[in-house]
Amino acid sequence: MSLFRLDLKVINQTEQRTRFSMTISNHSSLILKDWTLYFSITRLLDANSITQGELSQVGSFCTLKSLPRLENGDLFNTEFEMPTPPLQLQCDGILEAFITTHEQYIVDVTPLQLIEPQSNAQPLKMISKASIGIIPKPQEIQIGSGVFEFSQKEGVFSECKQAEEAVLWLIEAKPELDLSLGDQTSRIEFKQLESLPHQSYQLEVSRNSITLFASGSQGFSHGVASLLQLLGNGVKATCIQISDSPVYDYRGMMLDCSRHFHELDQVKLTIDQLARYKYNHFHWHLTDDEGWRIEIKAFPELTDIGAWRGKDLPLTAQFKHIDSKYGGFYSQQQIKEVIAYAKRRGITVIPEIDIPGHCRAAIKALPHLLLDSDDRSIYRSVQHYTDNVLSPALEGTYVFLDTVLEEVAQLFPAPYVHIGADEVPEGVWTDSKKCQAVMTKHGYSDAKELQGHLLRYVENKLHSLGKRMLGWEEAQYGDKVSQQTVIYSWQSEEAAIKCARKGFDVVLQPGQYTYLDMAQEFDATESGFYWANITPLKHAYHYRPLSEIEANDPIQQKVWGIQAGLWCELIDSAERLQYMVHPRLQAIAEVAWTKETNKDWDDFLSRLQIDLQALDGRDIHYRNPFY
Repeated sequence: MSLFRLDLKVINQTEQRTRFSMTISNHSSLILKDWTLYFSITRLLDANSITQGELSQVGSFCTLKSLPRLENGDLFNTEFEMPTPPLQLQCDGILEAFITTHEQYIVDVTPLQLIEPQSNAQPLKMISKASIGIIPKPQEIQIGSGVFEFSQKEGVFSECKQAEEAVLWLIEAKPELDLSLGDQTSRIEFKQLESLPHQSYQLEVSRNSITLFASGSQGFSHGVASLLQLLGNGVKATCIQISDSPVYDYRGMMLDCSRHFHELDQVKLTIDQLARYKYNHFHWHLTDDEGWRIEIKAFPELTDIGAWRGKDLPLTAQFKHIDSKYGGFYSQQQIKEVIAYAKRRGITVIPEIDIPGHCRAAIKALPHLLLDSDDRSIYRSVQHYTDNVLSPALEGTYVFLDTVLEEVAQLFPAPYVHIGADEVPEGVWTDSKKCQAVMTKHGYSDAKELQGHLLRYVENKLHSLGKRMLGWEEAQYGDKVSQQTVIYSWQSEEAAIKCARKGFDVVLQPGQYTYLDMAQEFDATESGFYWANITPLKHAYHYRPLSEIEANDPIQQKVWGIQAGLWCELIDSAERLQYMVHPRLQAIAEVAWTKETNKDWDDFLSRLQIDLQALDGRDIHYRNPFY
């Protein structure tokens, strides 16, 4: 038993407010005097509603002090409220807690006690297992009789340079076969067929040979992905003929490594999984309020200070691991390693440097450049920060942006850099003399124009570096950036449609279908958020992009493709990451690749059973939808 326990219970709720009772149990032999409770919760609490103690909150990190003496065996109770509709999940409660007196003690946090907890998770019906488990489903497939069985130390012949990375991926992915890249014709051949469209491939497996045709490197990568799924955990491939190509050229996933730091091996595993389901872009969210994860040689403070958080550090503890120093970052050498790893699998790595909001880590690391000490503007971000936005009026902001973007552009070969631009809160810059002077100088009447002013500068800077700017839908706020900026819509598909009608190219990432941090079932014990939706596997699979738009509408040509996203406020381990990703990643892969006329829910489930067996064989976690 822990020395201290925290119980949190919802005692009243309306459509606008929720009231809690929090109890601390002292199971130790200690008498607590002059003690403070620290805890994390993702929701904003009303500090004025506390019935005992003094409450303050920075982001998710809360401090409760001025507490009464707590004898051993006694209880401390207080009540407080949050301005929120009724809560649905236990993870809406307190995530972690600890107590400090003359020493520090971990507090055992029990699950949030909801008034009406739901337990409506419905396991999917068992479908007979398919004979072939390729996901996403190929456009054309013919299953033959017999199998191709690999021999040990077999050579793989590539007749063109474009196929070599894909061959090397196959060799890496199946080390038990002891394959090698050969210099003469063999039973396994990769051949260039220039008449095939970009990203298309043809795979022919007979009893005596495997031949993969493609016109370029991505097509060969996609063909290897299908071959790996045919092999599964074994060494035999069913005889088959596949002719395949994607519906959307862009298929991506965003991974947030700022809220919680994910080790390099997990980043690579995520990229490998993306390649196996024929995604071709990895959007790497490297900076945010809670952590700066990319080494910038000109500004070592960004990782010396901005990559680490804790109770007494410049960057406050947040979410998980709040009782100790927590964080990490990727060196530029490690990033080069990831880029090469992804290239071998046909995946482009797109960095995101999130500005001008979500910049608390950078501001805390570089206050001499980024802090406007005379700014009296009052605002609060969605994540409950009051100090996380860059100033468009500071010279240091532009020194910071120039320096960071130059290093990022040199480090990442992708032709794009994502600059975030989301969730800049209302009220920023309104009581800054410097910002108001910029507005007067340029004739701006709305603070959103200052955001556009800054982003136009960034767009031009990136253009000078040979990069195209990508951003969330708020990037076009203020009407300052050009239509060369590509918009990623996250709040809704409708936002993408509006931007496309303005002339922007867009990527669809609507939270209602593609956000993998949304809870997976209507069950109080599931982890995740639900501001966009509870998103079961079936719901993700049945996303029909642009279903209300006519096929001949010109905006169809403005849509690059589809992206899944995983924000990691609640995800602090490889096991939890994998659980949240799979199998919804597979469902979204089929949405982005397979023609709607070829899709079938029951058929997907029959193939998914084989795919989940392959995940078992590779020790990859997932949420089993059948149990």
